[in-house]
Amino acid sequence: MPRSKLIAVHALAFLMLLMTWACGEAIKSEAGTPFVALYYVLHIFPGSIIFILILFEWLERNQEKLVHTPDTPTHLWVNRKLHRAYYLILLALPITGIAVFFDLMTSRPFYQLHSLLFTLLLALVVVNLCSMAVAKFKQKKSLT
Repeated sequence: MPRSKLIAVHALAFLMLLMTWACGEAIKSEAGTPFVALYYVLHIFPGSIIFILILFEWLERNQEKLVHTPDTPTHLWVNRKLHRAYYLILLALPITGIAVFFDLMTSRPFYQLHSLLFTLLLALVVVNLCSMAVAKFKQKKSLT
């Protein structure tokens, strides 16, 4: 895939995740109003699209290349590991999201888990971006 398309796909996926997150946050603030249904739709619909796309991506790639061979640059190996973690989290988020509806306990453990998984996903994205930036910096430095 050309680099520009790869960047566009990643940017689009990230924007969809941010929209899903923003609507999830709005659900809490709009509880009890007619707008809460709209935010639920805007939270669940893009989340479902992401889930389906990740499921197909997981099945297509199968992620078997996780062994760090000497010819694989470290940042690419880290990238593969992080993408596997993304896929696992993105597959778990809808399950925990559905569990939130049936979470009758006062402490709301499924809500807490759902929020924690999304926060972990964002943290892994930042780690991935840093890893790729360091690799790019090292590459530029080695060329000069």
